[in-house]
Amino acid sequence: MIGVVGTGQVAQHVIEELKAREIPHVVYTRSSPMWDSGVFSYTTENIVEQIQKHRVTKIINCAALRDIALCEKDPHAAWLANVDLPKIIGGEVKQIYISTDYVFDLNEDARTLDEDAESRGALSIYGQTKLEGERVVLMQGGAVVRISSPFGVYPSPMKPHFVDFVSRKYGEIDLPTDQFFRVSYLPDVAKVLVDLALDEATAGVYHAVNEGTATWVEIARHARKLNRNNGKITGSMRWDKTRPMYGALKNTRLPRFRHWTEAMDEYFRGTKAEERIER
Repeated sequence: MIGVVGTGQVAQHVIEELKAREIPHVVYTRSSPMWDSGVFSYTTENIVEQIQKHRVTKIINCAALRDIALCEKDPHAAWLANVDLPKIIGGEVKQIYISTDYVFDLNEDARTLDEDAESRGALSIYGQTKLEGERVVLMQGGAVVRISSPFGVYPSPMKPHFVDFVSRKYGEIDLPTDQFFRVSYLPDVAKVLVDLALDEATAGVYHAVNEGTATWVEIARHARKLNRNNGKITGSMRWDKTRPMYGALKNTRLPRFRHWTEAMDEYFRGTKAEERIER
């Protein structure tokens, strides 16, 4: 039995992939379950009891506190979600922990970062707690799967992902030109996460990102083009101190993902234009 912790954007894609393959699974969420008898509410205190009850053999841990500002405001809550929870889960069952490129520093000297790249210290509370969560999981023999700037079919319960936001919003938008990264298309990521969960040998660090390094400006212009949105995209230096400037994760351990433009093309083909465009 595979367990999925969380019901956010990443978890929704994983759950649908498990359903599509008819793989037995249970889902744990902090909020009240509303749509599925296989979804159970959990607290940090009772998660082990539930894992034992359902005879879970592997956990895909998609739970996180990833709001940058909220993590800065409440470091304790960030630590509970991003460090304590995976520590408790990993003491009971092997887990796959979803992480982020925010675990790295500015990395001015590294255009891409492979799985063996060492962080010299994350720049934000969010990044610091995710980095510590990674260390905990790896010490327990689990796996860390880093993703970056995710987008996909199922929405985040907090806010639209960047591709939806920029393609639906009309008018001029100015975006950073000084961040270089690789995005993660969640339908592609979900397939890999389920494969890893089914492999008993899964351990270590993986980078689940689509091919092709890009900036926010390049991604936004392509998304608007596909959505027939002629709004102007301009770019400027932002000197963001929370995310690495050269944070393009390099995948060397997983099957190669398609280019991010191909993934985005599929995303827009799968959604009716009249449903996408909001003037």
